[in-house]
Amino acid sequence: MSHHSKPPAAPPAVAAQPARSAVIPESAADVGRAVNSLAWPIIIENLFQTALGTANMAMVGRLGAAAVAGIGTSTQLMMVLQASIAALTTGTTVLVARVTGAGRPEEAGSVAKQSLSLGVVASIIFGAIGLLFSAPIVRALGAEDDVVVQGASYLGIVTGASIFLVTMLVCSAALRGRGDTRTPMKVTGTINLINIAVSYVLIFGRFGFPAMGVAGAAWGSTIARAVGSVVLLYVLFTGRHGLTIRGWAGWGINPNMISRLLRLGLPSMGEQLFVSGGNLLYGVVAISLGTVVYATQRITFQAISIAFQPGMGFALGATAMVSQCLGARRADLADRAAHHATLMAVLWMTGAGATMALFGRQVMGLFTNEPEMIALGSQALFVLAVSQPFQAIAQVTAGSLRGAGDTRFPMLSSFLGVWLFRLPFSYLFGPVLGWGLSGIYIANSLDGAARAIATTLRYRTGRWRSIRV
Repeated sequence: MSHHSKPPAAPPAVAAQPARSAVIPESAADVGRAVNSLAWPIIIENLFQTALGTANMAMVGRLGAAAVAGIGTSTQLMMVLQASIAALTTGTTVLVARVTGAGRPEEAGSVAKQSLSLGVVASIIFGAIGLLFSAPIVRALGAEDDVVVQGASYLGIVTGASIFLVTMLVCSAALRGRGDTRTPMKVTGTINLINIAVSYVLIFGRFGFPAMGVAGAAWGSTIARAVGSVVLLYVLFTGRHGLTIRGWAGWGINPNMISRLLRLGLPSMGEQLFVSGGNLLYGVVAISLGTVVYATQRITFQAISIAFQPGMGFALGATAMVSQCLGARRADLADRAAHHATLMAVLWMTGAGATMALFGRQVMGLFTNEPEMIALGSQALFVLAVSQPFQAIAQVTAGSLRGAGDTRFPMLSSFLGVWLFRLPFSYLFGPVLGWGLSGIYIANSLDGAARAIATTLRYRTGRWRSIRV
């Protein structure tokens, strides 16, 4: 009745419902709390994901340098696969967040359905490529024969079952766009425990199972992801968090929706391909210095990835929050959210990097007992710590731009940092000047600084405030 007696109050009432369900801050004072409520579950989820890879690396590390190099090479290739899925995940998060902030939650379900349908098609393609060409792909990176055997074994299994990984990524992206970052965190934590248990049994052959080595690690992560994908699909089907994929409506091909998803997502896919493709060549530079150096590079990168998590979490939180606030036509709150997320990421990543540097030998000792690798790795972790503030600024500012719909510039800045700074200088400092692994990692700081400057200058133009998605 109040709706008819007080017409001017109707618009705020319509906007209030999505604000409560989607954690849009009601005032500038609430921005920090709202950003943190989105970011910290993502950070914890990413730490779980990192722990999954770290646990596998630690167990496989007991099998020798060739096994570590094999699983490291395959992991890099899987990052290329995940980069391709960014076309779906980024578009899904931004669109779900935008329609949620605009008070149209029913559209969010259609976005999720279209993304899942495209994800199934993509996973079939990835699976076929991985099953047929794992060994040639690993060999093409310059790996030695024993590394090719190990890497191809792992890669064939995880790509053949990539539908589970893709499903988890898309479902999590949809939930984040809606403002629910806790469910993906809980699911990831659960499957991490499953992965550790199953991988341990299959890698070393416990409880009557044969010792499968690297293949056991692949099956452990695959089984865990299968469980996670089923749980997340169930969550979306029930619609308990205001986002549902129940019903036949919305599953059919929707050219307009697919076009919007890809328009937002393809630049992010390009960005991730630039980064992951650059990482592959970055690995080739390390491989050229020998298996021990490359195995150390994979371990140190796995270790420092823990320091990356706050940046990734606040970047994804900024993407969702900026998009929701712009959907609610509150660009002022979007701006505050972006600044808060950047500050928090810089503080946490700098602290985490410094911790890794101070306890480098102890960190390396968790992965290997080879003195040469421990010495190389502890020095490299110190160099990597220097790049953390730059990486934090670059990640979160790019995430804010993506949330606004400006997904092309982060792609261009990634090309600038990786291909014009990191790769040329890593080759110069590593093989040419002979500075070894530490020299290769100095290029990381140059890459991070270049991207941080570029994305910050782009953000300050303010063009992101008026982009239509």
